[in-house]
Amino acid sequence: MVYAQPSDMIARYPNRDLVQLTNEDPTQTAVNQTVLQQALADASAEIDGYLESRFTLPLSDPPAVLARLACDIAMYRLQALRPLHDLAEARQRYEDACALLMHVADGSLTLGLAVDNQEPAEAAGAVVTQAGGDRSGVLPQRMFSRGSLKGF
Repeated sequence: MVYAQPSDMIARYPNRDLVQLTNEDPTQTAVNQTVLQQALADASAEIDGYLESRFTLPLSDPPAVLARLACDIAMYRLQALRPLHDLAEARQRYEDACALLMHVADGSLTLGLAVDNQEPAEAAGAVVTQAGGDRSGVLPQRMFSRGSLKGF
């Protein structure tokens, strides 16, 4: 499943950058939709790699945050091929996107998906705490999780 369309990228990033990143020919003035679509498909596949351990794919109603993450990942990948400017900003957005996806994968962050996608909505007003560990701040390994308690 592709989480973002070329129109999402065009809405988020300057047209001149997208034209330069998607075309080998510097005289081109239009965004190469094929290259942009491929970058978004690759970014979506990377996102699926993080989500597949927690959700049944494809998601029936993907949250909007996945479109933003797909755009950030695709932009980083495009800039890494032909850096226009300082790559640091794109790399930071990419690392932020991957960090968020790692939190989703390990269960410490919810996407707020419906029950049919295996992640229940958080209870209104719920307070999530962590217990255990010692004064060093190191927590013991979790004994129970949604996955290990599945079916009970």
